[in-house]
Amino acid sequence: MGRSDYLEIRLLRAGATPDYVGYPYLVESILLVWEKPEAGRNMSHLVYPQVAHKFGVNPASVERGIRTLIAALWQTPDKKALVQLLGRDYDRAPGNSKFIGTIARRMSMNYKNADEA
Repeated sequence: MGRSDYLEIRLLRAGATPDYVGYPYLVESILLVWEKPEAGRNMSHLVYPQVAHKFGVNPASVERGIRTLIAALWQTPDKKALVQLLGRDYDRAPGNSKFIGTIARRMSMNYKNADEA
């Protein structure tokens, strides 16, 4: 299974669905940070512009779409899959950088383990 499919299965379980405008932006952002973790430290200057270019939108639209999707995930009554995706429970929704960086790191670790199994 490829990285994108592996990631999307887990996002879907957590309630992130493709009907959100920010869904493809989130997937692409996580994949970028997964490949280059250092990019996660500079979302506004590295990740958002690259994602925006790929989808033909502006970086502010990417940031807003991801932020809206994360906020929607926090409205889900059953957060079990979301907690599993992030590795812990948060009192409130983390910011885009924290959310993307955490998932990218966890996917990297879990994907490697899944390959070894």
